[in-house]
Amino acid sequence: MTDTVPPPLGSGAHGRAFPPLPTGTRDAIMADFHAHNRRYFSGTMGFTVVDLRQGYARLTAQNTTAHQQPVGVMHGGASFGLADTAVAAALFTLYGFERLLLTIEMKINYLEPIPPGEVIAEAYVLRSSRRSAYAEVDIWAQGKLAARATTTYMIKPLIPPTGGES
Repeated sequence: MTDTVPPPLGSGAHGRAFPPLPTGTRDAIMADFHAHNRRYFSGTMGFTVVDLRQGYARLTAQNTTAHQQPVGVMHGGASFGLADTAVAAALFTLYGFERLLLTIEMKINYLEPIPPGEVIAEAYVLRSSRRSAYAEVDIWAQGKLAARATTTYMIKPLIPPTGGES
């Protein structure tokens, strides 16, 4: 008897398990996400939402010098930020922009160094309720699973901003 190892799921495989959003809803969330985040962390880091489904988001980023450690691999903070942003995008498909989504816990395991080039983050929400959500994120680089993160979010009513920089 020979042991056969099933092929790895690969980038994009988890997304197929989540129901598609109506095209108008999907496009509106993507447009709002990109418009609102352009001047904030995820926008300045170049994180781009490329796919959304109900409870699922796929983001890409280019691992450039601005994202790297001096040795040329992606800095842990950049990949952590990408993972966190991917979860937020996935949560917007469930909660919209009317709720405050706050990371209360996140853990990441690095499995491979993340070299220069395209990096893909896939976030999938596994549990969600009125007050909290749990999600996992896979980070892919050059076809390899480079990191996996788990995160818990607190869901609260949206508090309007009170001043700040414009």
